[in-house]
Amino acid sequence: MKNPLFLLFFFNCFISFGQNITVDHDSYTPQELIENILINSDCIENINVTGSVTGNFNNNKSYGYFDNNNSNFPFENGIVMSTGKLSNVPGPNDHLSDDDAPGWGPDQDLEQILGMNNTHNATVIEFDFTPNANTIQFRYIFASEEYQIGDSSTCDYSDVFGFLIKPIGGSYQNIAVVPGTNTPVKVTTVHPQIIDGNNGCPAQNEQYFESFNGVNHSIGFNGQTKPLTARATVIAGTTYHIKLVIADDHNYRYDSAVFLEGNSFNIGANLGEDITGSDALCEGETHNLSITNLQNTPTNYNWYLINDDNTETLLASGANEDEYEVTQGGTYKVVVTFTANCTAEDTIEIEYIDFTSLSNRTVSECNTNSNGTSVFNLTASSQNITNNNPNFTVTNYFLTEAKAEANVNPIPNSNNFPTTEVEQTVFARVEANSTCFTLVELTLETSFTAYNPVSLVNCYSIEDDAISFNLNNAEALISNESGLNEFSVTYFYSEDDALTNTNSLSSSIEVSPSELPQTVYGKLQNPTGCQGIIKVILKGITSPEINANYKAPFLCLENLDGVTVEAGILGNSTDYNFLWENGETTPTIQVDSLGTYQVEISKTEMIDGESFTCSTTNSITVDGSEKAEFTYDIQGNLDQYNVVINTNGVGSYVYSLDDQFGDYQTSNIFQNVRQGAHKIYVKDLNGCGISSKDIMILGYPKFFTPNQDGFNDTWGLIGTQRFNRKIEFIYIFDRFGKLLTSIAPTGRWDGTYNGKQMPSTDYWFLVTFKDAPDFKGHFTLKR
Repeated sequence: MKNPLFLLFFFNCFISFGQNITVDHDSYTPQELIENILINSDCIENINVTGSVTGNFNNNKSYGYFDNNNSNFPFENGIVMSTGKLSNVPGPNDHLSDDDAPGWGPDQDLEQILGMNNTHNATVIEFDFTPNANTIQFRYIFASEEYQIGDSSTCDYSDVFGFLIKPIGGSYQNIAVVPGTNTPVKVTTVHPQIIDGNNGCPAQNEQYFESFNGVNHSIGFNGQTKPLTARATVIAGTTYHIKLVIADDHNYRYDSAVFLEGNSFNIGANLGEDITGSDALCEGETHNLSITNLQNTPTNYNWYLINDDNTETLLASGANEDEYEVTQGGTYKVVVTFTANCTAEDTIEIEYIDFTSLSNRTVSECNTNSNGTSVFNLTASSQNITNNNPNFTVTNYFLTEAKAEANVNPIPNSNNFPTTEVEQTVFARVEANSTCFTLVELTLETSFTAYNPVSLVNCYSIEDDAISFNLNNAEALISNESGLNEFSVTYFYSEDDALTNTNSLSSSIEVSPSELPQTVYGKLQNPTGCQGIIKVILKGITSPEINANYKAPFLCLENLDGVTVEAGILGNSTDYNFLWENGETTPTIQVDSLGTYQVEISKTEMIDGESFTCSTTNSITVDGSEKAEFTYDIQGNLDQYNVVINTNGVGSYVYSLDDQFGDYQTSNIFQNVRQGAHKIYVKDLNGCGISSKDIMILGYPKFFTPNQDGFNDTWGLIGTQRFNRKIEFIYIFDRFGKLLTSIAPTGRWDGTYNGKQMPSTDYWFLVTFKDAPDFKGHFTLKR
């Protein structure tokens, strides 16, 4: 349920600002609505409401009085008839009027006159009246929920209404029609173009459609027509019957309404249709305004000119002023008085064709003949002559003013007219309709203008097969050379093509570098014609060429001084300008951090006294490297060891054993390394240094000489320092297998057993390991 306090506040705001119309279904009877609201004129007599039909909504009706309540609705007040509740008629348009009521049926007269069936919810007011003149008229607006913006249903569905009039005892005719036709006014006959995806429909009588209505509109319907006038020719003194009726079509959904303007039902004073557009009057022509077929004799005529600010200027007044001669354009109004409370009026808009915006013109064409004459396309000047006014048409061109006035002997082939003089005048006949015309002089000049060539220069890469030129880019150069500010250019490969306007080029062309420089020809034109032909010379400058093989030196991570990075350009650096992203302008920069460094390399050349610059951007990546940190593993068995090197660092490494300056290997494994002391070298290929370590390889001497000369006096394992934690014991045996002694991993045997020197011979030994198989070997003792 809606909040009643909010509704009260909203209602008070609505009343204060007057943004929506108000309606009233209680204050007036149907007789009062017709006699006092719609008519209220002594020109209409014997007014008698004979019947009305409304939907039964308890305390609500489907017709009644409306007031615009200071809103933007065009009518100040009047009668509104709806196919739904009257309470749904006022805005805002934030709800759907979609009402039905029990027993609310069709109207047979409406269906018969409009050739329809299956209507519903017909609201009717009908009455008799007697006019005092031969024309009656009143104004109305049709509105409907069936107007749907961007919805093809607007093309297909419409409620219907009619203003049915007949003399008593006669037959009905419908006067709610599109002006100048017998087409009934409906949603489907009055609307703009409807675009709905692949559906929709073209506009129908769009000039009479007012608007699709948004939420904040003064009435609660989705769209409405402009104010329209219903007219009927009657016989003064004869009694007529009118039935005003509106009904839903097919079902009760999507209601519609018709608004009848208060005090607008009156006898008509018809001045005829507006005289505008193609029917406008010619300069100097006059037109008599008059009202015909008035049965009663008026007591007075007042003629007015309606000014731009809607004020009125009285032009003539009097009982005998039944005509007024118009000599200038404007909106005219007549008020015809019959009695003090019986008047009739009408307005008419009259236009005069105004050729004052047209002026004589000069057209130029480039010289195509040796005698200084040229060939002109006169037809191409037509739009400029008429200033693109759609109401004006250049019908023909003539050699003399007299022929143009008489409209005889026009120039044949006006799109290919060869002049006979360097400066020749022809005459264009401009017509606005079948009777109004004026002449415009067209001076044909042959242009001899010679311009200096301009150069259009593009940059290209040395490997490009073709260079793309956008010829539009030459326009600024052409403007500087020619002094022209407003012009168009058409390009050709040859001057002959430019003169004859054949084989024109597109704005974008491709040229092989081997064909440069190449000349194209620009034909300059403005509204007056050809302004000359200019050479545009296409030239190319090679962009700075990047050295694809250049790679920045590696930055050694421990080197705080950084490295020198080059721009990576081929050729002599003195030929180029450099701009690094850090603002430096040298061919090289010093960097001390990893990353990608961008440089713009430009080359400037002078062409025809003007400098042209081509640029290339290069991105150089500086990668890092470092001197290796490494460990090593000695793998395998005694006398058959491999050394495996494990590096840790950012770099590319190679390896050497015992030879710092010799050959290095890429493999990190040295196989079958001999026993004894060695040195490992690990070199960074990126130039960041060599790391080294001393190692010992486990082995044993093949002999020893215990003669106390200081050389080989004892026997023991070699390189045991690294293996101490793996070796358990070393056992020494004579050749008969007798255990002579056992020594520690780093121990030495002096060749004695129980203090007695052992003889020279071969001895055996056994090495036991904690986590490896035992090893047996033999050696020789020499004395």
